[in-house]
Amino acid sequence: MAAQNNADWYAMMWDVRGLRYLRDVYGFRAIDRPPPYHSWVTCIHGAPISKMIAPLLNRPDFGVKDASGQQDLSGLGLQKLFAASWLWHPPRAGAATDGWERITTPAALARWDMAWGNSSPSDQRQFPNEILAREDVALWGRRAVQGYDAGVIANLSEDCVGLSNLFGERARPAATALCAAFGGGLPLVGYEWGDDLTEALASGWETTGDLAVWAKPRKS
Repeated sequence: MAAQNNADWYAMMWDVRGLRYLRDVYGFRAIDRPPPYHSWVTCIHGAPISKMIAPLLNRPDFGVKDASGQQDLSGLGLQKLFAASWLWHPPRAGAATDGWERITTPAALARWDMAWGNSSPSDQRQFPNEILAREDVALWGRRAVQGYDAGVIANLSEDCVGLSNLFGERARPAATALCAAFGGGLPLVGYEWGDDLTEALASGWETTGDLAVWAKPRKS
C-alpha cells in the first residue's frame, strides 16, 4: 500500500512538471530526468527490479527505490544510499492543529518551499505552482514570524493517504491529524529512517516493511 502510494507521488511530481514516465502494477519508471530527491525507478515488492532498471542504468545520476529492501543491486554497479522503513497509521489521529494553514496560493507555496528547503543541498525549487491545482494533494504550513516553521504534504491514493516532506520541531502529531482528515477515513502511510523513524514510532505509527534506495556511485 505504501509503495504504491509512493509511486503515485512520483507520477504526480512528474505530472506537475510535464515530464514523461511509465506507471504500471510494478511501480514507476521515469522517461525524463527526475527532479531533486527522486529516483529514476521506484518498484513495489515483487517487481522484476533488474529487468525494470536495465534500460536506465546508463542514465546520469541513476537511482532506484527498492520497496522490498531485500535486493542486492551491488552487482549492477549500484551502492546503497540508505535503508528505511515503510510506515502505517490508523485513519484517525487526534492532535491540535492551531497555527497550521492550508497552502493555497503561489505566494504561500513559495514561502513554504523556502522553509522546507532551508536544509536542502539543492538550490532548485521543488514544488511548482501546478501542485496547488491537484485535488489529490494538500500542503499545510505552521505559521511563523517569517513564513512557516513546519510543514507537511498529503497525497491521496485509492486506499490510503501518504504523509511526506514533513519538517519542523514537534510537527508530527498535528501533521498526522491534518493528513488523516484529508484522507477522509483512509489509513496513512509513509516512510522514515533514523531519528525521524524513532519519532514516528513514538507517536503511534507502525512499521510495515523495509525499503532501500540505490544509486550509481558519484565520480570523484
